[in-house]
Amino acid sequence: MAINENVQTFLNCCDEVASCKFLVAEHKIQKLLGVLASTSEVVELVADCMEQFNRDREFMRAFVQDEKGQFHCYMPEEEYKIIAMVFCILADIDAGKLDFGDFVKRFFSDDAELTPFENFVDKMIMPFKNLINEAFCYDSDDEYVGKNDAVQENSNIVRFPLYRKDVSEEGISKVCSDVQSLTTQVLSELESVKKFDNIIEELKAICYALVMACGDKDLDMMYGIVLGLKYASKNFKPIKFLVREMVEIVCELYED
Repeated sequence: MAINENVQTFLNCCDEVASCKFLVAEHKIQKLLGVLASTSEVVELVADCMEQFNRDREFMRAFVQDEKGQFHCYMPEEEYKIIAMVFCILADIDAGKLDFGDFVKRFFSDDAELTPFENFVDKMIMPFKNLINEAFCYDSDDEYVGKNDAVQENSNIVRFPLYRKDVSEEGISKVCSDVQSLTTQVLSELESVKKFDNIIEELKAICYALVMACGDKDLDMMYGIVLGLKYASKNFKPIKFLVREMVEIVCELYED
């Protein structure tokens, strides 16, 4: 499968920001946003993330001042929030709404081993790049894998598990609890769709089966259902990141 040149150019621009000198970083950010704007695949992904993103609330949680008067940046855990937040920050820098130098010095000076700019890159640019990288099914060699080729080329994920790692009873319980919690969130998203849709109802049926597998602590069944949900839901964007998190949790139990 040929590399998706548009997305690859965008990822290269992320690397340019990450590796450049601080003095030219704003220029590199401007270039990055220009490439993003002309890359429809990335624009669509960012737009999807922005739909569910409460900017004011998340910024208050992320950029804080402690009791000693020191400033810190605590990035959100949710993948879609990271993408949305970094995009907002970069857009504000490019538009002149945010003083880049002051912002980096203020919120990224709390790591003794990194310069403020290196800390900014580590907390914002690289997670942003890596999540978009993953969203478009790149493998570890950065080769683009199209949706129709994902089953064939990512065999360590989609094959039925033969060898499960040794996991304690406590570990199994935690995995089942985490997957069940994510499934509940997926069901909540599906319930919010007002109109009747056969695809939505089928996704709900898969989720109910997954909840039962979690309750029974049937890891192999849970694994198979999660992978089925991954491919059944690939065109339903509101649950994309929740399902991906399930896949990561469950696949961690199995040998490559």
